[in-house]
Parts: sequence; structure tokens; C-alpha cells
Amino acid sequence: MTKKTTAHILVKRSLIAGAVLATAGLASAQSNVTIYGRIDTGVEYQDKVATAGGDSSRTSLANGGILPSIWGFKGNEDLGGGLKAVFNLEGDFDGSTGGTRFGGGLQLFGRQANVGLSGGFGTVLLGRQYSPAILADLGTDPRGFKESFSALLPYALTQNPATNGVTGNNFLGIFNGNMISYSNAFGPVNLGVGYGFGEVAGEFSRGSTVAVGVSYTGPITVSGSYQKIEGLGVAAGADQDESKRFSLGVAIPFGAFTAKAYYAKAETDSAAGAKVSDSDFFGVGVNWAWNPQNTLTAAYYQGKDKAPGFGGKTKDIVVSNDYALSKRTTLYAQLVRTDADALANTGLSIAADRGPIAGQKTNIVGAGIKHDF
Repeated sequence: MTKKTTAHILVKRSLIAGAVLATAGLASAQSNVTIYGRIDTGVEYQDKVATAGGDSSRTSLANGGILPSIWGFKGNEDLGGGLKAVFNLEGDFDGSTGGTRFGGGLQLFGRQANVGLSGGFGTVLLGRQYSPAILADLGTDPRGFKESFSALLPYALTQNPATNGVTGNNFLGIFNGNMISYSNAFGPVNLGVGYGFGEVAGEFSRGSTVAVGVSYTGPITVSGSYQKIEGLGVAAGADQDESKRFSLGVAIPFGAFTAKAYYAKAETDSAAGAKVSDSDFFGVGVNWAWNPQNTLTAAYYQGKDKAPGFGGKTKDIVVSNDYALSKRTTLYAQLVRTDADALANTGLSIAADRGPIAGQKTNIVGAGIKHDF
């Protein structure tokens, strides 16, 4: 082999090695993307359901017994110096039918569709995302805002300006579209703030959402939140309907037990200034991790709306047990008794989506399985 041939081979090998190294460097700079999801489905029996012919019972295959059925993509790219680009796309579906959660018409990524930057300064996100208000309260609601039979429904149904379809659409006050948010941890204190643009020409606040959440996690957990949703209204420059909500919560662990208490105040006013709703809502409960795989929860919730047309209270008791077969698979069983006074606002019941009948007591029992992937 001549010196010229040997040199030519060495050059080719060097070029190939360089290309491989360059490709490896490019790959390492790409986003780390995770595909994830969850299916939660169970069997449920309800002893009273309002029908055209009177009260009747119902047995059904129910979606989201403890957590929503979801699918999504999330990822990040290391930009160096502790800075990362992050994104999250997330939608939900009905695990019992495979269809959209409420029968159609919802966004493909109706839960989250955001992108942002994260680093030592905190995280800034732009797009559809969880409200900072609800994230702050996760640790203090007696049932941790489980998809069924928790403070989640009263949280949503008391924040519904009739004309807001920009930032409060799909899930009322839980997910906010057109939002820019900032979050960070300052020692044991977590802070989140967000502003959802109404995007109405010439009117900065019309149709907007403001959300703030603060939590402290130490020997005990304390949370507080505030959220205001402005309506869009029908005429530029006119007064708009709006909802305002604030909450306080505390969680106190002692051994295998954690006691929780949660209070929320919500008001919705029409554009004319009339009270659409004026509610007080609270919940108390205990979580008992009675062995490494089982957690028993007992909670009581009560709500009262003082707006014209309403009277009386909703009173709900729920007892449940979650059995972890693994880190990703959980079996659960739950029993609910809801009691709504004759003129009560049933939207304050933790079983509001099951259609409790005002003036009657309703019992619900269910069992199911949740699997994360």
C-alpha cells in the first residue's frame, strides 16, 4: 500500500469519525421528549338520578374515578448554564368510551399547550396551562383535587362568567388559555402568578384572567390562592360580568395520618351588578396511610350559596381507599353520600357532575383501576 493510499484512508476515517461525533453532539442537544398518559375507569352505582319519569338508579362505567384519563407530550432541552427550554402538550379523553371527555367539541390539547424557559430564576410559561391558583391548593384539599368527589368541581363551577370564552374555556378556571405565568420556589415557599390575556382589541382586561397561588411546605403545609376571571360581554366599553375567588388551606401530618382543612369564597357578578353566585365552601378530612400500599381517606364538604334564588346547603361525605399495586397502577373504592337542601346550589356539591337532586339524599358507590404509562 502506497503512502498516498494510506493517507487517503486515514482522511476518510477522520471525516467519518468527525461526522459521527458531530451527529452525536447534535443529538445530545435535541429535546428530551416523553410520551405519557393515564387511563382511569371504574364501575359506579348511584341510587337516585333525575329522569323524565321520576327518580331512578344508574349503574355505569365511569371515567376518571380518582384521576383524569389523559395523554400528552412533554420535554426539555438543556441550553447550558442551568437554562432549559420546556414544553407540555396534554389532552384528555373518556376512558370508558375512547371518545372526547364531554362528547366532542373540545380542544385537542385542552389541558395544556405551553412552552417556556426554566432556570435558577424560576419558570416562565406561555400558553394554556394549569392555573397557579389551583396548583397552590393541591396539598390542602382533603382529597387533593381528585377528579371525582373532591373540591375540584366546586372550584370550577363557581368561576363561570357567562360570556368568557377566551381564558376560562373548557375547564372553568382550572386551565387557563392565552396565559403567561411565572413560578419559583423560595426555600419552603412556592409562588405562582399568571395573567391570561382577553385578547379584545383596545381593552386590555376584558375577558382576562388573573391568578396567584402561594404555598408553604414545612412541618405543616399552608396554601392560599386568588383568581379573577373577567367576562367578554357584548359591547366594547361596557361593564362585564366577572368572578372572583380566594381560598385558604392547611395540612397537618402526624404519623401515618394527615389532617386537612380547606376554605374557599367565590362570587360571580353579572355585567349589571347582580349577584349570580355568592358561595362559601369548606372541606375537612383525614388521610390515613394504614400500610405502605393503602391510603384511606374520609372527608366532609359543605357549601352554601347566598345569591338570590338559592338557599340551604350541600353536604357531602366521602370515604375512599386507594390500593397501590405498583407505582403506576392503583385499585380504588369510594363511597359518597350527598345531601342537597331544596334550594341549594348543587354546583357546590362534590358530586355535581353526577346530578344530585336538590331536596334529596343520594348515595354513590364505585370501584375502579388507574394505570399510568
